[in-house]
Amino acid sequence: MAYWSKTCALMASASLVAMHGAAQAQAVDAVLAAEAVAPADETRAGPTTPDEDIVVTGSRIARTTFQTPTPVTSIGEKQLEAKAATSAVDLLRDVPALRPNQTVGSGRNIGVSNFNMRSLGPSRTLVLLDGQRLMDTSPVGGFDINVIPAPLISRMEIVTAGASSVYGSDAVTGVVNMILNTKYEGAKVDAQYSQSTHGDLNTYAASLIYGTKFADGRGHFVIAGSYRETPNMVYQGARDWGSQGWTLLPNASYTATNGQFRQVIVPNARLSSMTLGGLITTAGALKNIQFGANGQQSLFVQGTNVGTVWMEGGDGLMPQPDFALIATAARQFSGLSRLTYEVTPDVEASVDVLAARSRNQATNNWNYNNGDITINRDNPYLPANILAQMVSNNLQTVKLGRINPEMGVNLNTTTNDYLRVGAGLKGPLGGSWKWDVSASYTHARSENLGQNNRNNINWNKAIDPVMGPNGQVICRSTLTNPTDGCVPANVFGLNSLTPAVVAYASGTSYQRSYSNSVDVAGNLSGDLGATWAGPIKLATGIEYRRDTVDNKSDPISDLNGWRQGTFASYYGALRVWEGYGEASVPLASESAFAKSLDLDLAGRYVNYSTSGSTAVWKVGLNWAVNDSIRFRGTYSKDFRAPKIDDLYSASSLRAGNTVIDFVNNKSANVNTLAGGNPKLKPEVAHTFTAGVVLQPSFIPRLQFSVDYFNIDLRDAITVPTPQEVVNRCAAGDQTFCAGILRDSTGTITQVQVTTFNAQTLKTSGLDFELSYQIPLGSGELGLRTVATYTDRLISSTGSGSVDTAGQLTGTYATPKWRGSTTISYGQGPFNFRVLFNYVGPGKYDNTYGALDLNRNNYPAFLYTDLSAQYDVSDNIQLYAKVENLLDTDPPLIAANTITVAAASSSQFYDMRGRVVGVGARLKF
Repeated sequence: MAYWSKTCALMASASLVAMHGAAQAQAVDAVLAAEAVAPADETRAGPTTPDEDIVVTGSRIARTTFQTPTPVTSIGEKQLEAKAATSAVDLLRDVPALRPNQTVGSGRNIGVSNFNMRSLGPSRTLVLLDGQRLMDTSPVGGFDINVIPAPLISRMEIVTAGASSVYGSDAVTGVVNMILNTKYEGAKVDAQYSQSTHGDLNTYAASLIYGTKFADGRGHFVIAGSYRETPNMVYQGARDWGSQGWTLLPNASYTATNGQFRQVIVPNARLSSMTLGGLITTAGALKNIQFGANGQQSLFVQGTNVGTVWMEGGDGLMPQPDFALIATAARQFSGLSRLTYEVTPDVEASVDVLAARSRNQATNNWNYNNGDITINRDNPYLPANILAQMVSNNLQTVKLGRINPEMGVNLNTTTNDYLRVGAGLKGPLGGSWKWDVSASYTHARSENLGQNNRNNINWNKAIDPVMGPNGQVICRSTLTNPTDGCVPANVFGLNSLTPAVVAYASGTSYQRSYSNSVDVAGNLSGDLGATWAGPIKLATGIEYRRDTVDNKSDPISDLNGWRQGTFASYYGALRVWEGYGEASVPLASESAFAKSLDLDLAGRYVNYSTSGSTAVWKVGLNWAVNDSIRFRGTYSKDFRAPKIDDLYSASSLRAGNTVIDFVNNKSANVNTLAGGNPKLKPEVAHTFTAGVVLQPSFIPRLQFSVDYFNIDLRDAITVPTPQEVVNRCAAGDQTFCAGILRDSTGTITQVQVTTFNAQTLKTSGLDFELSYQIPLGSGELGLRTVATYTDRLISSTGSGSVDTAGQLTGTYATPKWRGSTTISYGQGPFNFRVLFNYVGPGKYDNTYGALDLNRNNYPAFLYTDLSAQYDVSDNIQLYAKVENLLDTDPPLIAANTITVAAASSSQFYDMRGRVVGVGARLKF
């Protein structure tokens, strides 16, 4: 409460760091209005005056047009409203170059939405606010776009090329710049309700914005806030496709010569090695005896394709419908305010505050034992007939699998707080030169609670009971430590664990991360002489940043003692000094071969306290042959320095993962060892882009562009999934084989997924964009198509490489084709919009042969969204939307893990089904 009281006080009196942002946004809006083209065509050049210089994302040089060598896609405020989006994330899902990235289940980022450009990871896409770097919302990396209130966003500019020379680390695959409407005047309220036609996903959203001038126009204040809540979790069992238990299983009948599939995705997959009350899994006469209410014994019927975790059919439980999440329970609030004031006619000061809080809940699973409880022959709870069989067969121990429902389901709650306070000054220096200085402080707090979590240290003691000296059942550990407080557990039968056992062996784990960043910057820009074609424009500046992360976990987490969600404490810090320079040199103007020809040069020198110094650069060429044809191209060296979490996060052992072992084609329940690596070095990328923009004079308001991209990233910082480690080892990569541990029987028990520098990531392809707007009847028809073709997406560690372009699962994966087409029509007070989202065909795994999987090939998918707006008056607008109009089910790209076992595990598809929403906007 104290935290939010202080935040509200700050927001009531101030607002966010912009420096040149406010003036830039105002000038850009003027240019856009003057162009009178389709909203999609917001990167098109337009008329300006010398006082209306703008800065387009990807450069810090003020220009008079939007024409830069770097490809930039722009999404305007009108598009946000037309889609009836309640957050910027809703709209960015329609950009093909951006892979949707939302953490739904367990982990440290539940409910977080960020940008994953080119499917190379969100940590390689830099997020800016009015051209300034934003600290990640979590130490894990990436910025949660839900933090920015949607009503204050004037537009978003998306750079689909490297920009480290301009903005520093992380701008490897591109930049997303959210530009604010800082000069808004008046008040606007927006309220919306939506739900799925399946009767769930009830979502409430509201936002407001208020802005006003003061002091005879010398000052301006604007404040905006947004609230969004989806109160209930939704599981895949609420959908027909998700209620049938589709799961990836190894085929028990497979041999290399019998023509059967090695793996199969099948329905009715059930647990094979554990039941609610316990199941004996040791081979022999006792195998498959299960225990029910009051310890009653019965024979457990196995299905087919029986593995160590799953089987098809049989008596086992089918947990997937009740545990694999479609949506978390979420509540999000964000607020942003900005105060600007002309201190003198030449100096403007700004102060701003950004504050946000989100709370997301997700269930994980039970505190199960998958056939790994060791029952000793001296266990006093052992039924007499079982003991007799053990004696008869000379068995000292047997193994038992149990789901342990008495402990409850793991409930993970993530609460994220984000506060950024900034201030700045800017003004002219003389002639064309301008200056600005800024400083900001950012604090983020991320709390992760794991309720009903099993304390493995205590649990392992509790499940090893013996008869004590006084004829009472005690834990074996109590024999040598009489005051250890251990409560013995009877694992034979449903509800046999007493409340005392549950209290002793379970609890709530926590992790609280505190991130802080101080950023100070100064910039100069202006003209530095001239060539025969015009003035040479220059921008230069320096920046200092200090980041810290203090991760505090409970004592049991520090010992890797919990069954799930164990993240140990650590502390890390880094300091950065940076200096940059950028120049735009005109080479031709109004000549026979060029209307304009400009050479752009940029360089940046950075020094990190953690990884040393490096220099990055960029060369760009922008050649307008005439008003109809323009060529553009860039070549750059970009980099990403390891984040604090990459370097210093403590090694943690985590349960709940399943892999299919390539040696015996069986499922294995494994622990994963994850953690930071202080020996990491920066990633370095070389990016080449080349494209053409066509605006034919004989077809007014038509614009078409195509751009080629090629990214070659070396020493990529990577955290593989457990199955990826196993698959890469199977392919012969010894780097991954070294991270796999097996027990004496050869079964995989642990997979190391520690962060490391992989050798190479390479991707290349084409981006297309088409926009057209024509009068139709008494209204106007608009068309916009954006598409991305990914020709290759190669990851390599030196001893082997995999191309995952056209693959639908995995850390680095994308369909070869993704695209979206928007058709809009406006007439008077009515506006209508239809959106088509296309996901091209792909494979489950590109490395699989014809008999590796029965469902390796998936067809293309097309989703249709509708939205409409009606202006009741100048101040009242009603709107409605339908997402996934045809209620298209996702493809059955099933996972193989106890934790999730989702029937559709690829983020390229909609799992929610048809969603209908209505809302109203009121202006005052």
